[in-house]
Amino acid sequence: MTAARHRSLLLIAVALGTRGLAAQTPLRVGQSVTGRLTLADRQLADSSRYRLYTFEARLGDTVSADMLSDDLDANLIVADAAANPLGRNDDAGGGCNAHLSFVVPAAGSYDLFANSSSPGELGEFTISLVQGVTAAARDTTCRGFGRVKGVIQVGQTVKGQLTAGDPLLRTDSSYYQRWVLPLEAGRTVTVDLVSDDFDSYLLVTRGRGQKLVENDDGGGGCNARVVYTATDDHPVRLVVNSAGKRQTGRFTLGVTDGARPVEPKGICRFRTLRQQAEARAVTAAGARQIRVGQTLPGELTAKDSVYPDTTYYQFWQFSPRPRQEVTIDLSSDEFDPVLILRGLDTTVVNNNGGPGCDARVSLTFPETGPYTILVNTTSDPPRQTGRFTLSLTEGLKDQVSDECRPPRPPRPHQPSRPPPVAGSADAQTAHTIAVGQALDGELTTADHFRPRDSTYSQSWNLAGTAGQVVTVDLESTAFDPYLFVAGPGIGASLQDDDSGGNCNARLTLTFPQTGDYVIVVNSATKRRTGPFTLSVTKGAKAKSLTRCDRTG
Repeated sequence: MTAARHRSLLLIAVALGTRGLAAQTPLRVGQSVTGRLTLADRQLADSSRYRLYTFEARLGDTVSADMLSDDLDANLIVADAAANPLGRNDDAGGGCNAHLSFVVPAAGSYDLFANSSSPGELGEFTISLVQGVTAAARDTTCRGFGRVKGVIQVGQTVKGQLTAGDPLLRTDSSYYQRWVLPLEAGRTVTVDLVSDDFDSYLLVTRGRGQKLVENDDGGGGCNARVVYTATDDHPVRLVVNSAGKRQTGRFTLGVTDGARPVEPKGICRFRTLRQQAEARAVTAAGARQIRVGQTLPGELTAKDSVYPDTTYYQFWQFSPRPRQEVTIDLSSDEFDPVLILRGLDTTVVNNNGGPGCDARVSLTFPETGPYTILVNTTSDPPRQTGRFTLSLTEGLKDQVSDECRPPRPPRPHQPSRPPPVAGSADAQTAHTIAVGQALDGELTTADHFRPRDSTYSQSWNLAGTAGQVVTVDLESTAFDPYLFVAGPGIGASLQDDDSGGNCNARLTLTFPQTGDYVIVVNSATKRRTGPFTLSVTKGAKAKSLTRCDRTG
């Protein structure tokens, strides 16, 4: 006896034990009826719900039954009044629908259990009964429905745990759970997914997996929030997921009536986990420590690490207070300094932002870190070494635009980004745009990958003048554009999703200081790439009221 056959016998036995308590709907051969599994229906031993249909048949009749549904993975069980199972089927109808044919052993009354393959599934179905044998589907593979963890109702909060035993999304190697939410047409709800153990990602889908809406950090920090208005009375599925690979841990899933504010992409504190991971690797490589308020001497030597572009570099680490404004200065009379800062969403590179040829980065740091400083040099001439001074002072300082007289023979003074290192945050090509320009670009899988929301990003440098008003537009038909702008005098990065109309991004800002700003081209959805147009124009532009109505 197969495991499936044994299960069907057990389930039927349990069901028949309560047969008299369950509502029975008469069904004639040749008839097709529509039904619905609800929370009020009785449950089998595996906690799946069923509706019971009865029909009369004659000795020797051959009867075929079908159960079709777009809300649940259909399962059919047929039994006689004496508890003898005659058949059970899950997917023979094709597309996760159930189909079975059987020969009636004796005249009398028979039962059809309209059931689901997974506990917790609810929704509408059609069940039909015909005379004779009808063929099963050629392709009986079931795609889309899958295992359901449970049911959650409006006004309810459940606590759960995402584990390595849950299904794994092949597209991004993240674990997930499905929860069924019954809704009435026109009802608006807010769904929150909160976790201190992983970076929450939340999706709302149809039964077969068609995505309706998704969110990463709309609940604040790294928590996800979705506001959804039901267009019909079919149940939806809430997919509890993480933004990072193979993340597990405890979570709270809650559904409340009405719409609550959804926050834009913000600073996700799980970035700290990546910072700490890098910090451990950097510490293992012999990083030096420096505190805000210190000025320390150092020396870059041929014993330090070397990039393939023949420049030496040295690791330093620091941990500011959250939201602390800090200026980092790297100066040397013996080499042309390049300052590289890691630990933010994008890597910051500066060559001549300080006095003369010195490098300077001035930022408000959102978190404690730790952050990593790479003391580096320009690549021409190669293998520069010498003494330097690294200084961290509290407060923001302007970029300095004076003449650079390098300690070596004249050479181009281009900021020297280290060559791409697989998996590193700075493995991307530098881009520059000026006010008044509109440039075409392409977001690709070679760009910086943001693990916290599984999106690619590309940085563009923009020189700004204090008091100047500009509008930055990011347009694409290949992905849903998302835009960040950061730089001197901007505390938390500015960001926008759809203010440009038709899902395009738009930001109008006034440069608080003269200096180098960074525009980050990003997408609102996971792993999207493609061509885009980035433009920076003088003056302010109004927010577009054209709604974002793209699908896919």
